[in-house]
Amino acid sequence: MEKMLNTAQAAEMLGVEAATLRTWKAQRKGPPFVQLSPRCVRYAERDILTYGRERRVVPSMPDTRRHHGA
Repeated sequence: MEKMLNTAQAAEMLGVEAATLRTWKAQRKGPPFVQLSPRCVRYAERDILTYGRERRVVPSMPDTRRHHGA
């Protein structure tokens, strides 16, 4: 069976507060979760890692061809 994390563990992996993760869950955004009961939520470690990877932003080089002040 895959490793399941509680809210605090999943939040720590993502570098956010547990309250943020609970807010995301209530808004139906954020990483996938398993609702075992009304008060028992678990996150698959694999889903947390995927969620973080999918949000990775690699800034591009600035466009030096632009004219400033235009």
